Amino acid sequence: MHELLLSSVIKEHEVPKILALLGGFTEMHERHQFTRVQHFEPSPAVKGISTIKELQKERHANASHWNELHQILTKQPCTIQVRTRLTDSEVEGAKKGPRLLRWTELPDPPSQRLPPYMTQRRTVEIIDLGLEKILADNKRVSNIFEESYHWWQRDYFTEFALIRTWIAEDSLPSDKVMNLSAREPYASYWMLNVRTLVESSPERMQQAQTQLEKVRDQFKDVLDFKIFDRRAMDTRILPVVAV
Repeated sequence: MHELLLSSVIKEHEVPKILALLGGFTEMHERHQFTRVQHFEPSPAVKGISTIKELQKERHANASHWNELHQILTKQPCTIQVRTRLTDSEVEGAKKGPRLLRWTELPDPPSQRLPPYMTQRRTVEIIDLGLEKILADNKRVSNIFEESYHWWQRDYFTEFALIRTWIAEDSLPSDKVMNLSAREPYASYWMLNVRTLVESSPERMQQAQTQLEKVRDQFKDVLDFKIFDRRAMDTRILPVVAV
C-alpha cells in the first residue's frame, strides 16, 4: 500500500473555523478521538520479526502483511508505530481499544509527477490485539498521545485529520493513560493531514495524486499546504559510524 498526504498547520484560534469548514465540505459530523502512539525500535540482535513463523500460522488474515513487514525489517531496521485507540471516557482510565501497527518508508523524492508539497510513501498497516507480545523484543522509544478530529469524503476514500499531540514521560507504563487536561500540548498549533491509502500500482497512485490536487485547489484560499523535508519522516535506523 501507499499513503499520500497533504499537510497544513492550523493555529489554535482557527480550529472552530476548520471544524465547520470540513463538516460542510464532507457533509458529515466530525469523529473526535484520542490515540496513544508508541514508537518501537528493534533489538540489534533481532533481524526482522522474531516470531514470524508463529504469526504466519496464527494470523491467517494478516499473514501476508506480517511477512511483508518481516522482509522489510530484515533488510533495513526501522522504527515502527503502535497506535491504540482511546475513547473520550477512557482517556483518564487504562482501557485499550483496537491497536494498529504502522510502518512507513522514507517518502518518495519530488519529481515531475510528484509535487514537493505532497508526501507519498509506502506503508504497512496491521490491526492486531497481540502487538505487545509480538514486539516484546523491541524497545519503546517514545510515548505520545493524540487528540484528533476526522472526516471522510465517501466517494474518494479521502481522510481529513486535524491533530494535536502530547508527549508523555518515558516512565508512563503501557497500561496507564496520562491526564491530558492537566498538561499543555506539545505545540500551540494543530496539524491538518489530508490522506489517502491506495494499492501500490501506478494507476491507483496517480488517481490519489489527482484527488489530492483537486482538494488542494478547492482549499487554496483557506489552507496553506506546506513543503516538509522528507528526511524528517525517515524511520530507518542507520548504523552509527565511528569517527
